Amino acid sequence: MKNLIFVLLTVLFVSCNGVDVSPGPGPLLTIDESDSVSTVKDNVYLEENKPFSNAAIIYGTDFGNFFRTLYKQGKYDDMIKFTSKESLELHSEDVVRDFYENKMKFGYELGKPHSQNVEGDFTTLNYNGNIIATKTVVRIDVKLENDSCKIVLPKKLKRFPS
Repeated sequence: MKNLIFVLLTVLFVSCNGVDVSPGPGPLLTIDESDSVSTVKDNVYLEENKPFSNAAIIYGTDFGNFFRTLYKQGKYDDMIKFTSKESLELHSEDVVRDFYENKMKFGYELGKPHSQNVEGDFTTLNYNGNIIATKTVVRIDVKLENDSCKIVLPKKLKRFPS
């Protein structure tokens, strides 16, 4: 058995005779200061996506679950930042903050969005929610504003999320 192992190792070392099989130098890519806006990959310019510009994909999650996490952590200032400008103008920032802090019930489970409807600037994300052991459909309206998704609140705040 020892002789067999010795023979196999000898064959392995002899077959690896030190020939360098690494790839040679490829074409050089020069990047100047004007390339800082885009990512350069294989001489192709790719436009970078902003992390909050797609409601269905944000750092491996989605906007509804991201917003719910802010609520569960009590980050009401961040929730205000991710509320649409038109919603803040309609209700005022103080009323929306009070709603987020004291009246909104958003601590229940949300699944992944199973569909989304796009109408103009608005996207409605549809979730399967689990509220007190009752399965429901939860709809959250979002809008792309300044390269970020923002929550669009209904006229009657108690209907959010619907």
